[in-house]
Amino acid sequence: MINHKLILALAGALAAIAAYGQKPDWQTWEKGPKWLENTVIYQIYPSSFKDSDGNGIGDIPGVLSRMDYIQSLGVGAIWFNPLFVSGWIDGGYDILDYYKVDPRFGTNTDLVKLIEDAHKRGIKVLLDLVPGHTSFKHPWFLQSMEADTNQHYSDYFIWSDRLPDEKAEKDLKQMLESDNVMQHTTGKWMVSDAPRAKYYYKNFYAVQPALNFGYANPDPSHPWEQSVDAPGPRAVKQELKDIMSFWFDKGVDGFRVDMAGSLVKNDTDKQETMKLWRGMREWMDANYPDRVLMAEWNDPEVCLAGGFNIDMDLISTRADCRLLYFDRKHQADGGCYFSPDGGKPSVKDLYGNPWPENKIDRNTTPEQMLDIYYKHFTHRSEATSGLGYYATISGNHDHLRLNTGKRNTPEQLKVMLGFVLSMPLPILYYGDEIGLRSLADLPNVEGANHNGKERAGGRTPMQWDGSRNAGFSDAPEEKLYLPVCPEWTPATSLPLYLEWKRSGGKPVAGGAITVESQDHDPQSLLNWVRALIALRKDTPAFWGDGSFEPVRAAGHAYPMTFIRSDGQSAYLVALNPTAARQKVVLDIADRFGAGQPATALCSGKAVAKKTSKGISLDMRPFSALITKIK
Repeated sequence: MINHKLILALAGALAAIAAYGQKPDWQTWEKGPKWLENTVIYQIYPSSFKDSDGNGIGDIPGVLSRMDYIQSLGVGAIWFNPLFVSGWIDGGYDILDYYKVDPRFGTNTDLVKLIEDAHKRGIKVLLDLVPGHTSFKHPWFLQSMEADTNQHYSDYFIWSDRLPDEKAEKDLKQMLESDNVMQHTTGKWMVSDAPRAKYYYKNFYAVQPALNFGYANPDPSHPWEQSVDAPGPRAVKQELKDIMSFWFDKGVDGFRVDMAGSLVKNDTDKQETMKLWRGMREWMDANYPDRVLMAEWNDPEVCLAGGFNIDMDLISTRADCRLLYFDRKHQADGGCYFSPDGGKPSVKDLYGNPWPENKIDRNTTPEQMLDIYYKHFTHRSEATSGLGYYATISGNHDHLRLNTGKRNTPEQLKVMLGFVLSMPLPILYYGDEIGLRSLADLPNVEGANHNGKERAGGRTPMQWDGSRNAGFSDAPEEKLYLPVCPEWTPATSLPLYLEWKRSGGKPVAGGAITVESQDHDPQSLLNWVRALIALRKDTPAFWGDGSFEPVRAAGHAYPMTFIRSDGQSAYLVALNPTAARQKVVLDIADRFGAGQPATALCSGKAVAKKTSKGISLDMRPFSALITKIK
């Protein structure tokens, strides 16, 4: 078997060659498309954006009614979480029909109207594609359950009359003993009473049977392990192309691919998975040029070498970027670089309870948090710069929001968004531009929370104005998809928030967390975001192909400083997320001519000056400065 580490090293080396203009033989595509260079992608969770029919759930006509607002942000593309017909046990990721919009959102015609409207505004539209699994109620899966194994969909899924090993037996036992069996992620196999066989292979929850893309190294003693070239896997790959063609022909500009690295099983080095996606990319470029594939993978040296245009720097608990945003345990009051107290350990959980001492990280310093991230991002982006883009996200449907714990005022969030929107390819999660608050202990709606992970707090309704339900819906409050939280509250969980409101607690910031309250306020978080997007749109130094260079003042964790450049011009980004004044000198002045830095954007009080010792920064608490240095 090929050594996984060796393959990753080789992929990185080849990608590095590509970065210096020498395309490796296996790269049949050009980096692109062109429109990605200076865009910002806006992610919408459709159930929570805008309800047009009063049932408490967002829909496509609701989004269409807010296209003026989306255009006002300056974003270049919208990415929708799943819109297809679903069983709604995993927030739309348990698909029942890949060719039809779920009635809760509207019709296929509604989606086509939205795409046409977006295109008139110069905005691209990306859909969420779930190729790794369906719902256990999908017609394909129902047919595959039947005893007759020679039907059209019989080999679209993986069935077995026995489990492969003791680990699979132990995992299944643990899952079956849980309180919520069908929304459990442990293990790979689920028991069934199907005439076909006793067990099926799942991809995430037990309600999500894995589609059969084959096994990279089939074990002859495991008859369920078909090769990637077997008739079943070949048919599934063709089905994937058919789905993509259907929506491309309706005007869709691309797909974000859920769990993109999970398709081929037993593929330790991901060679067969990369081969599959390279084939898809070649087919797309030949038949649908300028379309985009964006992956949920978080391994760009493999993902982008596999043909994807974009991989995302996700904020999972083990990710190298994690400690910029949160601590390793879904922090509530610190434990990360972008925190008011300067990276002090998180000592409380999301519910306001003290952490056990063995869960508190007292060893990782903010200097280390920053160094880990800088090394991670520079290596991965440089190694793949000739292949595609490595996107920085403000958050998404699987994570807490930026407004969490003590990071809960517009001034603090401006600093965090100053970071995200200065990076080569940002993805802005809906509501982060106005500071929507993450609360824990929200209802577990449609599988939002699993195995102790709180995701509902990142899926609450968009807040538009001061009317009923913050303008999201005319439905009674109890029928809303999830509760709204329009105040700048210090509360971390829904029960604490309700108690805080009952007690007449005072907001931690002025105004409200709504579009209406921020729209015409030049100092608002919303207009800071608009200004950042406008700056990057008109400034090639901030585009996706511009360089990202970390710079540090020795012995200082703060402020966070880096240079964005296109070779012609250069900008220094300086960010102070702490409640303390930060003064440093960067030894970079001799590289950028004789002139003084020219401020492009500033939030809070911050000054950059060129002196005989270098570029001097004086940054007051919660300040962000973008200054032109060349």
